[in-house]
Amino acid sequence: MSQVYMVMYNYSDCDYSVVKIMTNKEDAFAFICREDNNAHTFRLTEIRKSEDLDKIEKEEEDVYHVCYILSGKYNKFNLCNYDNISSFAIVPMKID
Repeated sequence: MSQVYMVMYNYSDCDYSVVKIMTNKEDAFAFICREDNNAHTFRLTEIRKSEDLDKIEKEEEDVYHVCYILSGKYNKFNLCNYDNISSFAIVPMKID
């Protein structure tokens, strides 16, 4: 069994599309940094529960967070409502 990393885009509420599937997390993060076209400093941030998003929102404004959703349950998170969180996310997935 191996692991891949899905680059997901949160386009509305808890609706996502798979943009790309990559073999490592660092490449997925680099892809998002190129695609997001934002003038901010990017940071890869691990997310375990929705309260983590509220904590991020209160952090410094000049950092733009790309969420790494550890649980794989991306449909529980609405990233669109936050100014300093990318609508792109990285979600790990195990495959046979």
